[in-house]
Amino acid sequence: MALPAALNRSFSALLLWGFALVALPLLLGLSVTAYLFDQMAAQARASVAQAVQLTRSSRQLAQDVDDLQRASGQCLVLRDAALCRGVQQVHAAFARDAALLQSMPLPAAPQRTLHTLRHGEAAVFAAVGAWNGGKDGARFFDALNPQFAALRAAANQLIDHSNRLVDAKEARLQQVSVQVWSVLGWLALASISLSVCLALVFSWLLSRPLRQIKQAIRRLGDGRLDQAPVVSGPRDLVDLAGQLDWLRRRLADLEAQKSQLLRHVSHELKTPLASLKEGVDLLADGVPGALGAEQQAIVRIMRGNVRDLHQRIDSLIHYDRALHDTTPLHLGPVALRQLFASLIRRNHLALRARDVRVDCACSVLQLHADCAKLDSLLENLLVNAIRFSPRGGRIRLHATRVAGGTEIRIADQGPGVAPQDRDRLFQPFFQGSNQPASALRGTGLGLALARQYAQLHGGSLDLLAHDGPGAVFRLFLPDPIPQRA
Repeated sequence: MALPAALNRSFSALLLWGFALVALPLLLGLSVTAYLFDQMAAQARASVAQAVQLTRSSRQLAQDVDDLQRASGQCLVLRDAALCRGVQQVHAAFARDAALLQSMPLPAAPQRTLHTLRHGEAAVFAAVGAWNGGKDGARFFDALNPQFAALRAAANQLIDHSNRLVDAKEARLQQVSVQVWSVLGWLALASISLSVCLALVFSWLLSRPLRQIKQAIRRLGDGRLDQAPVVSGPRDLVDLAGQLDWLRRRLADLEAQKSQLLRHVSHELKTPLASLKEGVDLLADGVPGALGAEQQAIVRIMRGNVRDLHQRIDSLIHYDRALHDTTPLHLGPVALRQLFASLIRRNHLALRARDVRVDCACSVLQLHADCAKLDSLLENLLVNAIRFSPRGGRIRLHATRVAGGTEIRIADQGPGVAPQDRDRLFQPFFQGSNQPASALRGTGLGLALARQYAQLHGGSLDLLAHDGPGAVFRLFLPDPIPQRA
């Protein structure tokens, strides 16, 4: 996946971009939330102000009707000109309040009630104004009482309309509030979901090159030096991959130099060793002349040392071949019982020298493997068991069928493997701390070579944890996969 140029600069740049993009939906959500709340608050303020004004104007008109009735009564009954001017003032106030109320956005019903109220008030005011003082004022005022009652009823009806309008606005505000909260809920869900998705995407973008580097380091640790690390991502991590590739090439050069050195050393050692062995054999055979008892003992020691040195050189050669052997396995049927018997015969002298007995339990008669490599694998395990077995000890060879393959266990009664040595036991040239005092130190390649051959067969070789003395090695060889016709 190709990254944009802005994100491909460095790991820190990608991290900052990730934080910014993850926070962006949340910031947008907060902005929209603030806008919606502001709109709802403005609408609520306008509705409250309009409701207050509507209620106040309606009640003021009712009060103006009462003031008009009181001023008209005083004017008609007392026949005072100053009081009659009060009727005009009340009429003017009523006109102003009615005009203010009519300027509001009222529905049709309140508009009709207001229109009726204004016409009724105008008729009463005209009637009071037309009175010339000739008639009885009190009786004239009593005649106007039905009109005042109608005005008061219209004013009360207008107040009811105002109350219903206020209730409707309150219900509308509640509905808007519910809608806003619903929108905010979906907005919060969408913002959080988008932020989580972006966080996952950037987490993958950030962790992918780290996983690639981790895999490259693991391959280096496993000795797989044939594949260059491939890292795509921030520039500084790609540069780190370049350094790992340099390290891989350097390790590959060192490995090639080591293999060449092993081959040269083995060749240079085996040539004089062959001459030395031939000379020791001539002495042992008495070709130069008969040897005394002490001389024969010295020759036996020399012959043993020559044989031990020859085995060490062979171990070096075989291990180097196993590491770089690219030829396929020569698989075929292997009679396991016969292979065990052959191993025991070849190591009969070593077993007899230490008075060690081998108990062989083999329920598996035959398996499919590379006979030469399996023979070398098992011989390394058997030689290792003989070397660590105490005098008069016992070695158990046990083979049985298990799910998916064959399991072979080799157990000895030696000092076992120290806990601190278990993790490094199969490393080349490693020798554990529990070395037998009476045996020569080995090369540390036997177990490494045995595991290498086990892995070539697709199997495994492990040290089992158990109660009791000695060490128990478990070799697992899988069954071959049947070929399709």
